[in-house]
Amino acid sequence: MEAKEYMNKKKDSTINTIIGEDTAITGNIQLDGNIIIYGQVEGDISTRNAITLSTTSRIRGNLHGEDINIGGNIEGNVNAAGKVILGEKAVLKGDIKAAQLVIEDGAKFEGSCYMNLNNV
Repeated sequence: MEAKEYMNKKKDSTINTIIGEDTAITGNIQLDGNIIIYGQVEGDISTRNAITLSTTSRIRGNLHGEDINIGGNIEGNVNAAGKVILGEKAVLKGDIKAAQLVIEDGAKFEGSCYMNLNNV
């Protein structure tokens, strides 16, 4: 599922921040709104809302958010209060902590998973 398709299904589909495919950021990103990443980030990303990583994204850092949709490549831990989706082209090297987890056919995941039943 591509970024726009996923965000359109969310209640608050307002996209507050977009990081373009030709953009590379070094440093942590903190925000309150939704973020879509097409480019590269070396640092942690933290929001109270959704994080969407397109198939072109490359992340080296930890993700903290409400719902996290991973379509690209990430080295780091993923912590979601809600749902984590690993898309068919996702590659994740790190641990997942979430209330719900969806792994699509073709996704690659190396790490451990903790399902937090208190958030369900």
